[in-house]
Amino acid sequence: MKAQLTITHVATPGEAQHFLAAGFCPVECSFGEASVVDDLRMDHHGSLSHLEGVAVRAYRDHLGARASDPRFAVTGAADADATFAMAALAGMLPQPGTRPDTGTLSGLAALINRADTDPIGLRLGECNDGRKLLLFKRLSSGAQDATSFYAGIDRWRILLGPNPPVALLDAVGAEEQRRVTDARAAKSETIGPHVALVESEVWGYDVWYAELRPVIVAYQAGQGRVSIGCRDSATAQRIFGPFGLRRVFPTLEPPGWGGRETIGGSPRGVAISRSQAHAAALRVEALVTPQLFQA
Repeated sequence: MKAQLTITHVATPGEAQHFLAAGFCPVECSFGEASVVDDLRMDHHGSLSHLEGVAVRAYRDHLGARASDPRFAVTGAADADATFAMAALAGMLPQPGTRPDTGTLSGLAALINRADTDPIGLRLGECNDGRKLLLFKRLSSGAQDATSFYAGIDRWRILLGPNPPVALLDAVGAEEQRRVTDARAAKSETIGPHVALVESEVWGYDVWYAELRPVIVAYQAGQGRVSIGCRDSATAQRIFGPFGLRRVFPTLEPPGWGGRETIGGSPRGVAISRSQAHAAALRVEALVTPQLFQA
């Protein structure tokens, strides 16, 4: 008789420790710098950030390791990495070599890992098995509960089964191609060596970072909103100093801009004009710290 998949969603390290003691396998139970893990060490955040993603290690090293006792403790949202790992640990993914296409699952696990840890410049629509990951993401709810994890695992079972939803995969592939095409067609202006201003209603930072500048000021005219993004944390600190874009936001007008060191935007509920977006882009370029950038 096949063991029943059981998932419990926890909110605190104490809860995770409780279920660990009861025999559950924690998967990505990360709380700040602390991770709750068993001997499989299924996390790669905080103090375990030196490890590969859980999808890669679960499929390569521990496929079916929890098939006889598929009880898992989770936290946060049901992302591709955690749910793929759980499906692998529970023995719900095909063994390598059992079908002609299963050799690609190692590649898919590696793609999931890259999308999770190093997504800049990654075009899923151009990758082997990228459409499967795109469709998984499109169908995700973002809810943070056990049901979303059950659904995520079942989604992988369907996507990697003998009869995947070809029509949906084709549709999401075409949608992604349109996104990239629209991003490339967006009106853009080079503000300086480091900053470009883009006017677009689509999310195209992966395209713009690769083809324009490492810092993008994106203006959505329909919403009167500006988003500012920097290629990655290392680039943000090299260009703007230790706090990255957080050093920039307090200097922009109108007051209320904010975000993290690599991304943020204009004040919520305040409509920004094109001229204000342009002024913000000029200000961002002016705040580049030359000696840091040249270093």
